[in-house]
Amino acid sequence: MISLIFLRKRPNEEDKRETRQLNENIQSIIKSIEEISDEQREIVKRFKLDMEVFASERTLESCVQTLNLSMQLATVREQLVETYKHYCVLLEHELKKALDKKSPNTES
Repeated sequence: MISLIFLRKRPNEEDKRETRQLNENIQSIIKSIEEISDEQREIVKRFKLDMEVFASERTLESCVQTLNLSMQLATVREQLVETYKHYCVLLEHELKKALDKKSPNTES
């Protein structure tokens, strides 16, 4: 599990609260990513087995089952991409805040 903590010199109460909130948000996103990834791995296993069945049987039922799993896999991957996007936006926002706070200090 990945934990990120943004450290600043002499953090005040607001900074501590923001850092605590950020860590909670990141932990929540990481948990979602892990759950969705687990679901994706399970669907991929089932898809591979169903593809073998379809390749050998070539029945309408096996085709529909494989197609159904393919659609489930696409949906899960879309959820995973959206979760990673949310994670990136959160980290990008924090990086911008950190750079903005640092900028006035480096100019003097």
